[in-house]
Amino acid sequence: MSDERGTTSTEVVGESVESVGESRPFIDSVLTVLADWHRREICKFFVETDAETATVEELAMLVAGCRPATAGGEQSHEAVVAELTETHLPCLAASGVVDYDSRSGRVRYWGQPTLEKWLEHISAVDQRQDCG
Repeated sequence: MSDERGTTSTEVVGESVESVGESRPFIDSVLTVLADWHRREICKFFVETDAETATVEELAMLVAGCRPATAGGEQSHEAVVAELTETHLPCLAASGVVDYDSRSGRVRYWGQPTLEKWLEHISAVDQRQDCG
């Protein structure tokens, strides 16, 4: 029914209709992306600010400021940058959520409606846990 890249068509009254310029990531990729708080914070940044691009340095500062208490002690800025460039940004890029240029340190967010919907739900659950 669907492959790892997801699908770009939908069934409407028995007919296949191609979505214009919009691809839906395969659900396993979406859940893999959202399984880690670093990647959730990066996605939230792009969704909530409507920014299309950011630098690794900007994202490292964001991630450092959002570090949950359960994530352990402080990390140096260099350690956060290394973790983003070696683990989280490649994961986001492999899932088609961002383009990551390691040479320039630029990250471009493409927007993924399926991911954004799941992110909204996960964020609501996280907020309820923080309050309760």
